[in-house]
Amino acid sequence: MSFDIDEGDREHYYRQYGTPDKRWPALRRSRMIYWTAVAAATLLVLYFLTRPREPAVDWHHFAYSLYATDAHSLCNALLVFDSLKRLGSRADRVLLYPKQWDTFVASNTDRTSQLLNIARDHYKVNLLPIGLLGQDGATTPGDLDTESSWDSSITKLRAFELTPYNRVLQLDADLTLLKNLDHLFLLPSAPVAMPRAYWADVPSPDPNQSQPWPLTSLLLLLEPNRAEFKVLLETLTSWRTDPNVTTHGDGKKYDMDLLNYRYGSSALVLPQRPYALLTAEFRNKDHTPYLGPHAHWDAQKALEEAALVHFSDWPLPKPWTMWSADALAEIQPKCTDEKGECVERKIWKGLYEDFRVKRRDICKILSVPAPIWTKWKADHGAS
Repeated sequence: MSFDIDEGDREHYYRQYGTPDKRWPALRRSRMIYWTAVAAATLLVLYFLTRPREPAVDWHHFAYSLYATDAHSLCNALLVFDSLKRLGSRADRVLLYPKQWDTFVASNTDRTSQLLNIARDHYKVNLLPIGLLGQDGATTPGDLDTESSWDSSITKLRAFELTPYNRVLQLDADLTLLKNLDHLFLLPSAPVAMPRAYWADVPSPDPNQSQPWPLTSLLLLLEPNRAEFKVLLETLTSWRTDPNVTTHGDGKKYDMDLLNYRYGSSALVLPQRPYALLTAEFRNKDHTPYLGPHAHWDAQKALEEAALVHFSDWPLPKPWTMWSADALAEIQPKCTDEKGECVERKIWKGLYEDFRVKRRDICKILSVPAPIWTKWKADHGAS
């Protein structure tokens, strides 16, 4: 039996039921594609609506803090705030400054008030007047002509009083900030986090130090706590009358000593690479303490990976003071590379020059004239 349909039957069928729509296969395919796309889009929306989300970060719970004890450190703080703005930091900015100062510009020579206004208005810094602290308690601020003493660095511990914030990153002002540090605020909770002073003597000659390398306070990530601040000051007070406490050559204890005594064995330790590179590293011959025992020293790479560079080339003065020719000849990095390119020297001098240019452009303050080198070394115990 044959089921073939001849042309006559086909025409009769078409007349009775109509000619089939030849577009139907294409239409069916387009509808399938449409509904497939709708289903995929629906699944995608459901995925984004139901997936676990990390909570949004409220950056106003965190703050960068710097402190000023004289006009020089005030200017230095502005340079750091300028870097924070340029690097796009999102946390708040706080400046602790002497309560003897104010923001009223009394004259064209009232540079401290002018700089405070720049900090507040241009860099959106929260200004907080405080009493300065030193080895023996309250101390007074310096000015452009008279720098404050080293022991006023105790003042940085007032960052523990910034309890409106969950975490504060206290920075020394005598550094160049190279990278955004916002990510440090999101580290696991710890009372303090600090790098180690990899340049220190090993083992430490101070019996109060619990680690061979003490912690350095050039970068101090802390969780504000007034009770901790009180304990630190009480410790400092007890040291003044305790003959068994080892002090520095000047008979004093500083902020690093207090922080190491309190947190030396419990702090969250940050790596010195990239959070504590010293300018002196570019003068060193042995880079093992900074790099580790097997890494290869590359000066340019070290600079590129660093988050900051701290100015420390004792007995050379800090970067806001100019050098004499004999000081520069004695302290600057030696040219040791075979090609005679002096990469370390170029980087080292460039860091100082960059600091001085920014100081001039932002603060409108010239560098302090170079001291007599032989006298400076004698006064600072380096002769």
